Amino acid sequence: MGPDALPLVLLVDGDGPTARALREELEDVAEFAETTVGDAPALTSGTPGGRRPTVAVLTQEVPAPAGLVHSLRPHPADLVVAVMPTSATEAELATLPLLFPGDVVTQVHERTRSLPAAVTHLLHALLTRRDHAAAQAAAQRQLSAGTPAISRQLGERLLGQFLTQAPIGALMLDGEVVIAWNRRAAEALELTEPGCLHRPLTELFPTEERLALQRHLTAAGQPHTAEADTVFERTRSDGTAQALRVAAQQVLDGEGRARTLVLADDVTDRLHAQRRLTERTGQALLIAEVAAAMTEPGSLAHRLRRCVRAAADRLSADRVCVWTTDEQRQLAHTTCADTDADSTGPEPCQDTHRHLVEQVLTTLQPHLDVAPPAAGPRPGLGRGSFAGYPLITGGQLIGVLTLTTRLALPGSTLTTLENLADQIAVGIQQDRLLHRLRATTQALERPLLPPSLPDLPGFDLAARYVPFGEGLHIGGDFYDAFTAPDGRHVLVLGDVCGKGPAAAAITGLVRHTLWAATQHTSDPGYVLPLINKALQRQNAPFCTLLYAVLDPSRASARLRIASAGHPAPLLRHADGRTRPLDLHGPLLGVLDTPHHPVNELELRPGESLVLYTDGFTEGAGSQDPREPADLAALVAAAPVSGDTTSEDLVAAMLTSTRDWWGSRLRDDLAVLALTALPAACVTARER
Repeated sequence: MGPDALPLVLLVDGDGPTARALREELEDVAEFAETTVGDAPALTSGTPGGRRPTVAVLTQEVPAPAGLVHSLRPHPADLVVAVMPTSATEAELATLPLLFPGDVVTQVHERTRSLPAAVTHLLHALLTRRDHAAAQAAAQRQLSAGTPAISRQLGERLLGQFLTQAPIGALMLDGEVVIAWNRRAAEALELTEPGCLHRPLTELFPTEERLALQRHLTAAGQPHTAEADTVFERTRSDGTAQALRVAAQQVLDGEGRARTLVLADDVTDRLHAQRRLTERTGQALLIAEVAAAMTEPGSLAHRLRRCVRAAADRLSADRVCVWTTDEQRQLAHTTCADTDADSTGPEPCQDTHRHLVEQVLTTLQPHLDVAPPAAGPRPGLGRGSFAGYPLITGGQLIGVLTLTTRLALPGSTLTTLENLADQIAVGIQQDRLLHRLRATTQALERPLLPPSLPDLPGFDLAARYVPFGEGLHIGGDFYDAFTAPDGRHVLVLGDVCGKGPAAAAITGLVRHTLWAATQHTSDPGYVLPLINKALQRQNAPFCTLLYAVLDPSRASARLRIASAGHPAPLLRHADGRTRPLDLHGPLLGVLDTPHHPVNELELRPGESLVLYTDGFTEGAGSQDPREPADLAALVAAAPVSGDTTSEDLVAAMLTSTRDWWGSRLRDDLAVLALTALPAACVTARER
């Protein structure tokens, strides 16, 4: 771009009124152009820092403004972006302040700020930065080249007209002392006459910076040892911090005397912005890491250890601890991350910090004991700073998060600790609620399953119930096995429609009705109609059921089986061949007078009967269903041992089902297997 070329204002996907407003405001100072999202990157191509000065304006019509901002490659020297957000794009634009300074990428809300005025401000700031950078580059080129023009100017007035008016601080040193400066240096370093004349430049900086600055200045006069520009920090007279980028160059004045020219550029805002960005990025990563840790599977202790370890590492803390309380507010030190590699034995924070933690528990307020870095040991605390935050969620106090560090705690770190305390508190509370829910679920499920399986001479019996959701949900699957007063053995496996406490109540109704009915007779023709009436009386959901009665008085193992709309049971022969049994019957709780055919089956030695619920065939809904024939093939191929055949078959059914659906499994599983033992196994058991 030529030196006289106008900068460019590029409107992306703008409408007529927006284009007219920008054109009228900027027609005298910039070239105006309109483009689309697809063409904008091509119009801003080139090397960042060397392109035509451009202000890109992204209107509300741009569908993915954050992605377009990245493709334009904003740069402080040649391209800045004004974005007009909408409610749909505010979330994706929230990350831009972490990646770009506010004067490079800014959001313009029309209700609060005029778009033409905002673009004018961005353009003026862009051109000012560009001119400033050009002046700095020109000065550095002349100094590096050691041109006679510079020497003559310095010889005439030490600082010639060029450096006197330069937009960067310039000082002349005779040895170590200051003998001249320009206006920008006077403003930056608060230089006054005559007090600062012939004063060593290093005295304007704190003690800890002086030696490094002295080495930097000395290197300027030694061939092949010149150092790159270096940033040095000092404190202004008003107590605020200042950062100066210092470049030194050996020059000759008009009389041939060696002088040191120092260029000092105030980069305080830029350095602070970089530090804030680094700090905020680290804190954002910490918060994300803690959120991930508190929601991952595993024990609460493991998740808390991950949280405190991450906090100690990211915040450069000596120690981060989590203390928890029970319902009586009894305090317990739960976990701790200690960066002191030499620490051994019990955590010292249990003794030194306990009284501070108890103070937080009493006041329910954060306790901050913030000391300057030079602070020495203090009773009960040691060196440095201490911060304690109550872990409160839903108005309930559940613990305290503490941090100890040798450094002073900045305000942003304290804000981060508050966010961490909130996340950890929610995680602990959720874990406690899950434990209570699991305990409640188990308490409700316990009466829905038999306390133990009966010992059936000559038979091997096994059953298993696996609830969905790690035991947090009450399902409708159930099984039972007991000996009725008439001496027959009753085997039942069923599935109530629905989940949760309502399903548990219906399961309880079915099991207790079944038990009560069998106290009179175990005949299926008597028991199933009573269960049907009980469900209809309660207006309850339907129930599927397999009901089998084993008569031990017969010489052979004969079963009478009735099905109420349940998946077909499997019969496995002694040679492994397996087939589904063709049993049919209506659901319970639907018809007023249902008829359930009773089928008789002789179970020969070595043969097995397997009952299961629909979780084995439809565990993931309509995704990859399995048919009874598929399960029959599974049972046929299962490796079994003679006297544990039933347990082997149950285990094979469960393992195969988990492998088939994996994380897609969304149903309870109940399975029961009965095996007629061969004579050899019966004899071995009797021994």
